[in-house]
Amino acid sequence: MKTWKTSPRNRSRPVSLRYAIYDVFTDTALAGNPLAVVFGADGLDDMAMQAIAGEFNLSETVFITEPKGRDADYGLRIFTPTSELPFAGHPTVGATVALTLASGAGEGERRRFVLEETVGDVTADGRANGPRSGSARFFAPRLPEQVGELPDFAAIADALDIMPGDLMDTPIQGGVWSAGVPFAIVPVRDADVLADIKLDLAAFETAFGGETPVCAYVVAKASATEHTTDWRVRMFGPHLGIHEDPATGGAAAAFAGVLAEQTGLGEGEHGVALYQGVEMGRPSLIRLRLKLEGGQLTDLMLGGDAVKIAEGELLAIPGEDA
Repeated sequence: MKTWKTSPRNRSRPVSLRYAIYDVFTDTALAGNPLAVVFGADGLDDMAMQAIAGEFNLSETVFITEPKGRDADYGLRIFTPTSELPFAGHPTVGATVALTLASGAGEGERRRFVLEETVGDVTADGRANGPRSGSARFFAPRLPEQVGELPDFAAIADALDIMPGDLMDTPIQGGVWSAGVPFAIVPVRDADVLADIKLDLAAFETAFGGETPVCAYVVAKASATEHTTDWRVRMFGPHLGIHEDPATGGAAAAFAGVLAEQTGLGEGEHGVALYQGVEMGRPSLIRLRLKLEGGQLTDLMLGGDAVKIAEGELLAIPGEDA
């Protein structure tokens, strides 16, 4: 359902743009992961989008455009402060909630959108929970796959300022996995080790940098209870301009591959809760729903809440005279 339409005359570079700030993967303002949502961004080129994302300086900024294909309702372009991403979960959830609220949906009403992202089309469902809040869920556009191995334990331990032994006796082995964006899934012994991590940027570059740098998604069981499906996680991506991220949907999607393959999940559907941002004072909750058939992950859904905390107008558009 369309909530706005770009007229042909507005496909040139705009004079101003409407934007909103959402806290994503939380139902509480000033928690979760902040996101800038820029509406009607068809007239912006790549350089302008990157400059605006750098100005907001949030982990991600999403630009909503008209789609290029005929099957989608909207296009999404996702930028970190330094580069564009083909897919990310926190902008997908935030944009879905923003579009749902902009459509005039009343409390409890739902909207479905097909969102055209660089990785592919994403089907997302939004629900209005109030005048400034909502929730969203979407099917991952690509199922996760392992694309590499972790660095050696000594290099990882130096990067995270923990002991090599903290990487042993873990319930999973991890690896480098991707559902559109690769992440090094690093399991540690328990949540106490997770909380003690202090990044060494030079050692991190040695362990996770190089020609194809990856972010580190460090995970631990949320409790010592054997059958818990709750996990505590932290994500570090300094090469993207993100020292630490409060909530990372793309990494959660990649982690789902590890969960499906390495934790002994049985046939059927499984719900998993991922708690992130606790150490940053920005607690976030990402919900996963995995479906396994024949021992293989066949469907993956991600979801969460979002709260609008600000809105306004961009008056300085790169390339335009002040």
